Amino acid sequence: MLMPYPWQLKQWEQVRLAADRNMLAHALLLSGAEGSGLGQFALELSRYLLCETPEHGAACEQCRSCILFDAGNHPDIRLINPEDNSSQIKVDAIRDVIAYLQLSNQYGRRKIAVIEPAEGMNRHSANSLLKTLEEPALSTLLILVSYQPARLPVTIRSRCRLISFNRTDPQSASEWLRKRINNPAHTNDLLELAGHAPLRALDLDETDALQNREEMLEDLQEAVLPHADPVRIAEKWQKNDATEVMNRLLFLFSRMAALRATEAGKSTRQSNFDVNLNRIASELHLSQLIDCYDLSLKNYHFLTGETNLNKQSLLEEVIVHWQSIHRGKSADGADGRR
Repeated sequence: MLMPYPWQLKQWEQVRLAADRNMLAHALLLSGAEGSGLGQFALELSRYLLCETPEHGAACEQCRSCILFDAGNHPDIRLINPEDNSSQIKVDAIRDVIAYLQLSNQYGRRKIAVIEPAEGMNRHSANSLLKTLEEPALSTLLILVSYQPARLPVTIRSRCRLISFNRTDPQSASEWLRKRINNPAHTNDLLELAGHAPLRALDLDETDALQNREEMLEDLQEAVLPHADPVRIAEKWQKNDATEVMNRLLFLFSRMAALRATEAGKSTRQSNFDVNLNRIASELHLSQLIDCYDLSLKNYHFLTGETNLNKQSLLEEVIVHWQSIHRGKSADGADGRR
């Protein structure tokens, strides 16, 4: 019997009970961090809703519907994702799913469409979907999976029932991850680096992520030395995925800010990485670290959004700002702008 991940049980019960009482909204917006299993939740919910004989709050896995679902051949569910080599869900794909939802469901229960990521819809796609959200066909369900719901038009968000996964239960996520990674001692570090998204943390365990964060911290230390070249450092970072680099900068600045705010440098954790973080955090004001975090977050949104900006320039901007606060200058310029 399949179930959602342990950190999703609260949301699962919320949606399942609504479905069992025939009170499920016609459109759901699943919102949370990438790597927290939202897509899997949407699929498991779809399997449950289409199952002919659900039992104990889960799909039976044995009926005709479950067998078709597992084979990827169920006629009453449609998955919509960006086309290959694209981050956008185009209007033709949305028009196709609208036409599909107008057809009669074949097994007499409901028709389901899952759109992931929903923020991949461009303006034309979102506008096309709006009428279906306003006037849904009978026995249909739209599930929008979004990792950046703020990018969705308000008209879309307001017509969906929000199911939030914004804060993963730390204990259940930690226990789940600890059983699956190569070194259980890295559980908390991987979760923190992954923004507390357990599936992303599991993926990071198969990479050099922990080593790379230490190398990036060394690069930040090098950047404040006399004659350090921000262009060279940015070029080095650019060899990796720029979005991932910015995400790790967010981790570093967030953790340093937390250390500075709580004076956690007195902690008994004594790895070289933590010692260096504690020392750097103690040398700066909390407001300076928060400012670095805010700039990195802004540039992260640029990297993950539709704006096509130069990736290396966004990395260089963070490095230059980091240099400026160590050299006692303002990165904002004379007129107060960044």
